[in-house]
Amino acid sequence: MRRIAFWLACLALALGLAACSGLDRPPEASVQQVERATLLVPGEPPRAIRLPDAWERSAPRRDGGVRYRIDLDQAALEAGPAALFIPRVGLVLRVELNGEPIAQFGSTLRHPLPDVSQQPILVALPPALLRSRGNVLELEVHGEPRREAGLSRLWVGPLELLEPRQVALGQLQSRGAWALGAAAAVMGALALLLASRVRHFGYACFGVGSLLWAWRVTAFEPGGSEAWSPILAVLFQVSYAWFVVLMSLYALAVVGRDGPRARRLLAGWAIVALLLTVLGWLSVQPGLRTAVLAGSQGVLILVGGALILRAARDRQLAAVLLAVAALACLVVGARDLWVFRVMYDYGAVSWGRYTILALLAVLAWTVVDDFARSARGLQALNRNLADRVAQKEAELARAFEGAREQEREQATRAERDRILREMHDGLGGRLVAAMALTQQAQRSDPAEAPLPRPPVEVFSPPPSAETLRELRAALDDCLVELRLALDSLETDRRPLVEALAELRFRVEPSLRAAGIRLVWQPSDAVIDWSLPATDTLQVLRIVREALTNVIKHAQASTVWLRLAPLAPEPPQPPEPPGRLPTETPSELAVERWAEGAPVEPLPTMEAPPEAPAAPAPGGVCLSVIDNGLQRRQMAEGPELPLFVPEGLHKGRGLANMERRAAALGASLLSGPSEEGWAVELRLPPRG
Repeated sequence: MRRIAFWLACLALALGLAACSGLDRPPEASVQQVERATLLVPGEPPRAIRLPDAWERSAPRRDGGVRYRIDLDQAALEAGPAALFIPRVGLVLRVELNGEPIAQFGSTLRHPLPDVSQQPILVALPPALLRSRGNVLELEVHGEPRREAGLSRLWVGPLELLEPRQVALGQLQSRGAWALGAAAAVMGALALLLASRVRHFGYACFGVGSLLWAWRVTAFEPGGSEAWSPILAVLFQVSYAWFVVLMSLYALAVVGRDGPRARRLLAGWAIVALLLTVLGWLSVQPGLRTAVLAGSQGVLILVGGALILRAARDRQLAAVLLAVAALACLVVGARDLWVFRVMYDYGAVSWGRYTILALLAVLAWTVVDDFARSARGLQALNRNLADRVAQKEAELARAFEGAREQEREQATRAERDRILREMHDGLGGRLVAAMALTQQAQRSDPAEAPLPRPPVEVFSPPPSAETLRELRAALDDCLVELRLALDSLETDRRPLVEALAELRFRVEPSLRAAGIRLVWQPSDAVIDWSLPATDTLQVLRIVREALTNVIKHAQASTVWLRLAPLAPEPPQPPEPPGRLPTETPSELAVERWAEGAPVEPLPTMEAPPEAPAAPAPGGVCLSVIDNGLQRRQMAEGPELPLFVPEGLHKGRGLANMERRAAALGASLLSGPSEEGWAVELRLPPRG
């Protein structure tokens, strides 16, 4: 592949150079190539000169017009309609045949003079002015200093033979220059775009150099009448040296040899070239411009040598192509230096402008190669990333599965612990009580008593029968606790009213056996109020404990179980003077009882009967109220405390209820009410 690219580059360069050299092919036998003329300068004697005549060499400070007298060959005029072909003349031309003007290009009345040197000229010779012999052609040429005036070789012969040459040269100088400039501008813009995206110094140098070359090859407009300013003239003359510097930086950057030293040397040469060009323009010394062009060839030699060494060592295709391009630029540049600065061939065609094509081809190949390598690298990176992502996904899946398994195990252990704790707190205690009752029944059995029972005057049931009743009640409590624990295993939420109804069904026989009537008063507004299964179990255990206390200690005949919406708390009235803010309602009640004053009952939390039922988006109030306090007050009077204040004597049952209420985020209150004694559980709004 490298050899193919190398030979294709060489072939393209050879074809381009052959196309340029074809314009200098030898004339046909019927065409006279004029290489000698008589120069007529005002104030000087006539003298014979050899064409081409570049004023930059022969008279760099000449300002004005001169005449070139040429004797025409009769054979070239007899082959058909004759014509005069001039590849290049500048700045203004006036043609006379046998003393009669026949054509004029440009005007000497305008200053600065228009420049017609950028277009080839073809002039038909009128047959009426031709003589049988001794035809003389005079060319009057006007020029100005620093504007490259002069006269090239010229041809006289049949019009049909000279016209194709004039058309080909015109297209090469005009259309070819614009096509070349357009290609260089497009590739330069592309290189700058790539440089801005990939931050590549070499592409930036190539882009600037290509744009500079595009301006150079299209700078001269055929027939232009405006003289350049000194700044533009200097920039045009130094543009070739700067182009060589920029392309050298690009080539060295591609092969990785653009170190700080190389950049400093090339930047130094660019500055020196500018200084020499300015000095040459100010002093009108063509030799300084020649020195700049020769120095640029020296830069090409050094850079080309570095590229050849890198290509020979690394065998990289980019280095090989750049070495070929540098060699081509060196050869073509040496040819142009010899033709234009040593021989001063005014009418020759520059080959150097077309060397940009080789560099454009190298840039295109470099961009394609970089893109291909980047694409391959991205594909490999994508495959690597895909493999790594798949590996990480597998690891995450295993970790997630492990975490899920650990969560399931933790949830199982937590549920097991909860069930064991509930069975220990509820069922365990009641089983211990049942075992104690069984032992008591065994001790009270007459068959096992060592001594006969002493007679009693007052009849009472046998101890064993009472113990058996208590044992049955304890076993019923165990069964209720077991059912509550089983209900807590459910995962679905269910209405609290439904759970309370099941609890009522289970504990109502025990209440009836104790002579206590249960009044069921749920509000329709909380019929759909629900809790999770575990929270429902906590509520049921609080209610269960409250009902057990009623059976054991209240001496009540009626107990109310109420469920109503939680009413907003009324504003607290200001405390009377002298009352400590830390006193609780229980302490106030004890003080009033000790002073013999009647105790005011707590306001009931039950909603008024006449209030219509409405949904309860907020919390609820669950109340267990018994009339045991009223019965004791009526029987004993105010000698006994209505209740035991908190902190003076707290049983384990009340502490368990408070602990469960705290776990629910609820508040537990107890105290006297209108009916008697009330225990209120205030549940917050559902989340």
